[in-house]
Amino acid sequence: MTRKTKEIVLPALRGIMGDWVYYCCLMDLGELSSRVRYAEDIHNNKALSDMIQRQLKGKRSAEIAEYLKNQPERFFNSLVIATYGGRPNWHELSSVRGQTKEEELSELKESTIASVGFLTLQGNELLFALDGQHRLAGIKKAVSEGLESDPYDEVSVIFVEHKKTSSGLERTRRLFTTLNKTARPVSKGDIIALDEDDVMAICVRRLIEHTELFSDKRIAAVASNNMPTANSTSLTTIGNLYDVLTILFTDARSSLQARKPDLQRVRPSDEILDDYFAYAQELFLHLRNNFHELEEFFSKQDTSAVVKKYRGSHGGKALFRPLGLELFARIIARLTRDMSLGDAVKMAALLPRDLDQAPLQWLLWDSNRNTIVNGHKVTLREVMLYMIGKNAKNYSENTLLERYRRETGQEAAELPARVL
Repeated sequence: MTRKTKEIVLPALRGIMGDWVYYCCLMDLGELSSRVRYAEDIHNNKALSDMIQRQLKGKRSAEIAEYLKNQPERFFNSLVIATYGGRPNWHELSSVRGQTKEEELSELKESTIASVGFLTLQGNELLFALDGQHRLAGIKKAVSEGLESDPYDEVSVIFVEHKKTSSGLERTRRLFTTLNKTARPVSKGDIIALDEDDVMAICVRRLIEHTELFSDKRIAAVASNNMPTANSTSLTTIGNLYDVLTILFTDARSSLQARKPDLQRVRPSDEILDDYFAYAQELFLHLRNNFHELEEFFSKQDTSAVVKKYRGSHGGKALFRPLGLELFARIIARLTRDMSLGDAVKMAALLPRDLDQAPLQWLLWDSNRNTIVNGHKVTLREVMLYMIGKNAKNYSENTLLERYRRETGQEAAELPARVL
């Protein structure tokens, strides 16, 4: 039985697309939280409904609730809500008149005027979200925890009619899957280039725009870890630099260490952003001072000769490969549990970096095909940490030896000698 709530009048626009009639309205978070349910009613099977509910009770709803509480520049795109039962009524305006003497509104078409009006909900309708269920879950969580918003924020909602017949259920389910299948998350490249809340993205842009480290052709404008084979001037890609800073800010032990979602969703103060930027610069300063190949790279105006020396079909150095730079970032982050960032980088510099040298050969570099391999990250990291006495407890020497032999394909191989 649907709980009766009070009647509400919503400002609305009426539109038609295909064979759907829809209404674009404004609704505040309190009303949305109390009136709108999840989309379990479009499934006859209770197991499917329960699956939807489980998915909505995960971390995502908590992250959205925190976003609503802490981000002054918060904004949502429209939620799509199906209505069933009750008597939602559309009231179009009979005329529209401007309050100024301008004549822009003097000759509006009747069809335009008929699209503007109000939608009344009696309170006994069943409303459930077809698109925006995680946002709805976050809204419900934030409101239930006492969202400090007076008045509540208003969000845009799109109402469509649902009929609880066999064909109506099929029609609504199709709309549900169409909306969710065609939705695409913001790309990593767009985040790096445009996001003004994501700490890693902001620091990547600052490193590129305000330092000599990664200016001009010193970094490849690629949002992934795939370095173009024709590139002969860049140390790494923009996407890889973002990943390295993510490791530094989330895994390295420091006063700035934080969870990745917290670093992505709520912009810190300018002072704290400056601290993160300084920390990123500090990492690359230490890398430059302790790895001769990086000192060679950063000291040159024309980097092409250095890059060709350390990256190519001949192999070269691990730090000139995005996966190699990520590997060393993870090792350094692990070492900061026991020492300063500077000491961690200095210790990491004791490890082998030549791709044709164990343990990098076969775990990162295929010498037969002269290509990077990407399936042995954990084993390689733990073997490297073993070489400096810092491997994880669950990766004992015997476990590592077994994995090392299996993943290199060398049945008689021994673990590389310790460097400490």
